[in-house]
Amino acid sequence: MIKNLSPSRASQFKTCPKQFKFANVDKLKEPTNEVQAKGTTVHQALEDLFDLPKEDRNIEKLHNLFREAWTKVRGTDEHHNLFSSVEEEREWGVDGLKLLNNYITIEDPTSFDPLERERWVRGSIEDLNLRGILDRMDRNEKGELIIVDYKSGKAPMAKYKEPRFFALKLYALLIKEELGEMPAELKLIYLKNSTIHTLKIKEEDLIESKKEILEIWENIKKAYENDDFPAIKNTLCDWCYYKPICPVFNDNPPDTEELRMINESISDLEEEIEVLDMFKNENEVPKESPIGSKDKEQIKNQISKLEDQKNNIQAEIEELLRK
Repeated sequence: MIKNLSPSRASQFKTCPKQFKFANVDKLKEPTNEVQAKGTTVHQALEDLFDLPKEDRNIEKLHNLFREAWTKVRGTDEHHNLFSSVEEEREWGVDGLKLLNNYITIEDPTSFDPLERERWVRGSIEDLNLRGILDRMDRNEKGELIIVDYKSGKAPMAKYKEPRFFALKLYALLIKEELGEMPAELKLIYLKNSTIHTLKIKEEDLIESKKEILEIWENIKKAYENDDFPAIKNTLCDWCYYKPICPVFNDNPPDTEELRMINESISDLEEEIEVLDMFKNENEVPKESPIGSKDKEQIKNQISKLEDQKNNIQAEIEELLRK
């Protein structure tokens, strides 16, 4: 069972519980793709832009920040061999710079200083630990809090915009609990088609969001309890990394039950180590406790063996995912 829930994880479960299971229970990690790398690099450039004096926040400096951000990560394991040729990487970079050009056309970064950037937000709602990272938080001319999120994709039609604010409503809920101040507005900045969507929020909006996230949380707990994560066919299926092993599209999908059990065992053993680490001397651990007779090195060896089993199973499944 996961210990924390982020707005993105909640949205993932809401969209398709099976996808949620593959990612968070079976821990079949989706490798970074070109779209994700572009979004991350653009976000980093926009964050770094506000470290500069106002007079230096121009398109040339923003382009340089994008190049610097990419240079720092392009050689990492996550991003290594992302492109098959220099030309492909160059086209990717040009597209990223276009997104930043679009940003400059819809917001003037020389006219304000953000209140905060990349803020960790966390809090508890009943038995739910909710956390995530805010792209930006501003104050408007009236001194009211504005929560801002960058999107490297395309904005939906205005009549379909409200569901896209679900995550920001949750952030607003946590900010209100943490700061004791009600955010006044949510802002989504879509870079692909130079569009800003805003939403004024009231207390009742946050109450409804609280009800919705707790309902999702209850459904997640039931799914874990019953080991029942149904696949839901939707418009995003064609872009889903897990489509090759999804039972909706595969008559004979691989069984990931063993992966789930191994991950649960690893999690339990890691918790035992955390408890042992609370004692300066292992001899201080009460012998009558469940871990009183456990040896830390022995536990680590168990984890290592389980990790080897997990890696072997994952390698077989990832072969299918790459097809």
